[in-house]
Amino acid sequence: MSGRSILMAIALSLWFLISVAVFATVAYAGFIGVGVVGLLMWFIWTMVEFDTDAPMGSELSAGLLARRVEAKAGRSSEERASSLGEWLFAIQSVRFYRQLGAALAVVGIGGFLIFQI
Repeated sequence: MSGRSILMAIALSLWFLISVAVFATVAYAGFIGVGVVGLLMWFIWTMVEFDTDAPMGSELSAGLLARRVEAKAGRSSEERASSLGEWLFAIQSVRFYRQLGAALAVVGIGGFLIFQI
C-alpha cells in the first residue's frame, strides 16, 4: 500500500468523522456548534501545518539538525522526488482541512448571528 493511498484513507475517514460531528452539533447546539467545530479544526490543522517539517527528537540540538541535513543530502534524486511528492500531497491535504475549518467557522458563526439577531 502506497503512502498516498494511506493518506487518502485517513483524509476520507477524517472527512466522515468531521461530517458526523458537525451534523450532531447542528442537531443539538445549532449554528454556534458548527462555528466551534470549525474554529477547532482551523486551529488544529494550522498547528499541524506549522509542524510538518519539525525535527524529531526529545530535544532540539545542533547534532540532531546536522544528522537531518546529512540524511537529506545523501538521498538519490529519485528518493528526493518521491519524498517531495508525498510532502506536497500531505501539505495539500492539511491546507484543505484548514480551509474547511475556516469555512465551517464562518458559516457557523454567521448563521448564529443571522438567526439570533
